Amino acid sequence: MRRNLKAAILGSTGLVGIEYVRMLVNHPYIKVSYLAGKGSVGKPYGEVVRWQTIGQVPKEIADMEVKPTDPKLMDDVDIVFSPLPQGAAGPVEEEFAKQGFPVISNSPDHRFDPDVPLLIPEINPHTISLIDEQRKRRDWKGFIVTTPLCTAQGAAIPLAPIYANFRLDSVFITTIQSLSGAGYPGIPSLDVVDNVLPLGDAYDNKTIKEITRLLKETNRNIPESYPEDLSLAATTHRVATIHGHYEVIYATFKEDVNVEKVRESLDTFAGEPQRLKLPTAPDRPIIVTNQDARPQVYFDRWAGNPPGMSVVVGRLAQVSRRAIRFVSVIHNTVRGAAGGGILAAELLVEKGYIDKR
Repeated sequence: MRRNLKAAILGSTGLVGIEYVRMLVNHPYIKVSYLAGKGSVGKPYGEVVRWQTIGQVPKEIADMEVKPTDPKLMDDVDIVFSPLPQGAAGPVEEEFAKQGFPVISNSPDHRFDPDVPLLIPEINPHTISLIDEQRKRRDWKGFIVTTPLCTAQGAAIPLAPIYANFRLDSVFITTIQSLSGAGYPGIPSLDVVDNVLPLGDAYDNKTIKEITRLLKETNRNIPESYPEDLSLAATTHRVATIHGHYEVIYATFKEDVNVEKVRESLDTFAGEPQRLKLPTAPDRPIIVTNQDARPQVYFDRWAGNPPGMSVVVGRLAQVSRRAIRFVSVIHNTVRGAAGGGILAAELLVEKGYIDKR
C-alpha cells in the first residue's frame, strides 16, 4: 500500500494555489501539509484566501496556518508545488531543490533550462530522465520539473497526436484567453472590458517557443526525423472571461491529409498517465465534439474526469487538401496549471523519482 505523501503549496492563496488545494483535498495519496504564503503568514488559510473556484474552502484546510516560504520549516514535506510568479520563483525553487525537495513548478523561470523537463505527461513523459542529469550537473539532492504555459498546452496537447502521425508543414494559432491567466487581481477592467487585449510579441514568441520544444519531444509514428522547417506562429489575446482559454488552430501539411484520419488521431489519443491509470489522469485527454457551435469556454472548460483535465476540440474542418482548422478549449488554471502539476507529480511517483527523501 502506497504511503501518503505530504505536499507544500507555495503561493497557496493565489489562483493556481487554490486549485492545488481544491484538487488535492481528496487525493488518494498526496495530502496538503504546508501552505506557504507571503503577506498572510500566521493567519488561518480560510480567513485570507479569496476562493475563486468551484466549491468552498475545504473544512480540513480552512484552519491551517499560512506559513513562511522556508525549506527549513518543511522537514516532513515530500513534494513542493510552486505556482510562484515569474522572477520570484527561480531562486526560491533552486533553494528547495538544493535542500533535497522535488519541486513541481508552474513558473516560466526554469522552463528552458536544458536539464529541466518541460512536462506534459501524455506527450513527453520520457523527458523526466533529465532529472538524473540535473541532479548530477547541479549537485542537488532534489530537482525541478516544470509544466508549460497554459496557452502552449491548449495548442500542444491536440497538436501532439497530429504531429506524431502526419507530416505537418505549418501551424498558425490565435488565442482568446481568460483573465485568470494573468493571476489575481489581474488585468485592470478598463483595459479589457469592451475590448480584446493583444498580449504582444513577447507572449506570442514564448508560446511558440514552448510548443516547438514540446513537439520536438513528441515521439513520432512516421518514418521521418524531426523537421526543422515546421513553421509555427501565434497571436495571443486576453478577453473578459474568467477561466478557460479558447484557441483557433490552422494547420497545413506536406502532403494531402484526410480530416477524418486527423479526427481519429485526436479521438483515440492517450498516453502514459492513462496507461498507468494515474489518479488525476483524464480517461480522455482530448474530447472531440462534433457539435457545430462547440466547444465554448463557459460550457466546456470543466470537461473531463477529473473535471477540467480534458482539452475539448471542435470545429474540425477540411480547409483544403493539405490544410485543416480546429479550435480547442483548455481550463487554464486546472489542466494548464495545478492539475497538470499534480499529474506530473503522480508520474514522478510512479517512476520512482518522488518517495521518502
